[in-house]
Amino acid sequence: MKNRQMALLLVTLSTFFWGSNFNAGVTVVAEMSPLIAASERFIIASLVIFIYMVIKAKNNIVAFKLNWLAFILLGLCGITGFNLAFFIGLQTTSAINGALIMATSPVTTALIASIIDKHQVTWSQRVGMLISLVGVVLVISNGNITNIIKLQFSGGDLIILLGNLAWAIYTVGCRKFISNSTPLQTTSFTMLFGTMGIVLYSVCHGGLAPNFENITLSNHMILIYMAIAGSVLAYLFWNVGIKELGAATTSVFFNLVPVFTMLLALITGLIPNVLQLVGAVLVIGGVIYATGAYRIMIKNS
Repeated sequence: MKNRQMALLLVTLSTFFWGSNFNAGVTVVAEMSPLIAASERFIIASLVIFIYMVIKAKNNIVAFKLNWLAFILLGLCGITGFNLAFFIGLQTTSAINGALIMATSPVTTALIASIIDKHQVTWSQRVGMLISLVGVVLVISNGNITNIIKLQFSGGDLIILLGNLAWAIYTVGCRKFISNSTPLQTTSFTMLFGTMGIVLYSVCHGGLAPNFENITLSNHMILIYMAIAGSVLAYLFWNVGIKELGAATTSVFFNLVPVFTMLLALITGLIPNVLQLVGAVLVIGGVIYATGAYRIMIKNS
């Protein structure tokens, strides 16, 4: 029970960090290329978590030998593929479209889990996913449903959809195809290979060195936060959740990301309307119901 409680807390924190990434990222990409920002963020993240793994974890070589192919493929899929698809897709589609597609991540993950891992989605998970999805729609549409009705779809939507699929495969694959590896080792090795993919893509599309010289100190500091909190801790806590809760249950928490983004926007003076607040409540309620967290609350009360 304690392990489950801790996993629920850590996964919630991971979505908080990802939610804050959107707020921090808006400032960064206004002054520099998204690819350069992603490269620096993950280079820092990979160095930090890899050094930490070498110091704290044991049998790293054994874990690598057993899972090297899975580490490479899942890193390229869940870190390179997911992040590049999101950045590239947003160049030809709207933020609302992108957020809506990402909101289907729990459903996509549950479907992948049922195919690859033979996981049966429970009735409470289905209901919770649906409630959360409705809540996400209210949050990201600014409480105005006409914003959803007027949506137009483009090639960028397909790219983001592929990124969504890549994330689902990463979430399920880290539990299904990796063995005898701690969450720290899994996160470290997949992030290492995922970072290599991002950097290689960035080098092939304009290079890195000339652009780094123009990055301001404040943007470097934001990227350090995004690297340590929004990458190292977020991915590590997510992998703890996958190990303790399972892929389908953990994926439901992904819908908390836009809620935290909205709540953190209060700092900049953006006040959510009533429907957005209702949406936030629905998302949180759906997550609690789908994960069975309410049973823990009742037992502890």
